[in-house]
Amino acid sequence: QDRLLGEAAARLTRQPPHEPVEEWLWRRGKDLSAAYRAALEEDGELTRKRSGRLSFGPERVEPADTPARRAAAARWEEREPVLASLVSAVGVGGGPSDDDPGPDDEAVTAVLTAVHDAVMELEAVRQRRTIENSAFANLWRGP
Repeated sequence: QDRLLGEAAARLTRQPPHEPVEEWLWRRGKDLSAAYRAALEEDGELTRKRSGRLSFGPERVEPADTPARRAAAARWEEREPVLASLVSAVGVGGGPSDDDPGPDDEAVTAVLTAVHDAVMELEAVRQRRTIENSAFANLWRGP
């Protein structure tokens, strides 16, 4: 069970007006990676290691060799259709191949569509902020 997902589900707005998926993803996305990293370290899914031969070298975080990690690696190698669609939506690896069957379940398709839409919206906001920041920097440079 994903403890953080359970907490997120508990925070859903369940009375009208219902919160759109996009707004929930934006609200939930703040500091999400740090929260998951801390939870994964706490659960022993991530380990800290030092690089190099010396014990005072830079520290990095690596996935621990757990049954869940091995199962995830097996799903990745099998190119599971839902997983392939999700990683394609977030821009990891290649997209799903034309030979792979798409998801059959309507609920899965709806989730994949919402994720894809949220990723596209995130990219648009990033581009807009980059343009705004560049314009602001140009104002301060002057003629």
